[in-house]
Amino acid sequence: MLTVYLVRHGKTEWNEQSRWQGRGNGELTQEGIQGALRLQSRLKDEPIQMVYSSSSKRAYHTAELIVGDRPIPIIKDDLLREMHFGDWEGRTKSEVMEQYGPEVQAFWDTPHLYSRKLGEQFPDVYKRAEEAWNKIVDKHVSGTILLVSHSIFLRVLLSYIKEIPLEHVFHQQPLLNTSLSKLEVQDGEAKIVFQGDISHLDPTS
Repeated sequence: MLTVYLVRHGKTEWNEQSRWQGRGNGELTQEGIQGALRLQSRLKDEPIQMVYSSSSKRAYHTAELIVGDRPIPIIKDDLLREMHFGDWEGRTKSEVMEQYGPEVQAFWDTPHLYSRKLGEQFPDVYKRAEEAWNKIVDKHVSGTILLVSHSIFLRVLLSYIKEIPLEHVFHQQPLLNTSLSKLEVQDGEAKIVFQGDISHLDPTS
């Protein structure tokens, strides 16, 4: 059996400023760093053999913090990068909403119908997610691996795994920063053990 942990990167400056991030990058905040270190502690006894990370700095930094001084290789993969939001990237969500209200509404409410000339569409991300997932599970029949990526990408990936139509991608539980999801893969079938867990962020834990 293969165990796969999915992690969303730590909180960034752009998350705090409510900016569209996508292929852009805000540095991890102190909260984001602490969240990743709490994940390091939570996963310290897990026999993780390899980490796959989005090539975006915020995801790779999160992966590095989780690994710490353990001799676990971290593989950067462009397939795991966040959805590309075109000219929205780096701009605040309120600013983009003011200028592109109908498009933003379509993004969240009818993602299967969302369409812009700049950036990616949801089917593009779905294809990347499918390719990334199949590449990983084909390579790893058993063991434990960790995948560090982004909010939209991970929700699309989980939609693919759970065979949820893209129109329902945002009906799933939101994935907060440094949230952890666990999947078990046996004979090509993936079972979700838990999704979007943040119990490690509880200061009393």
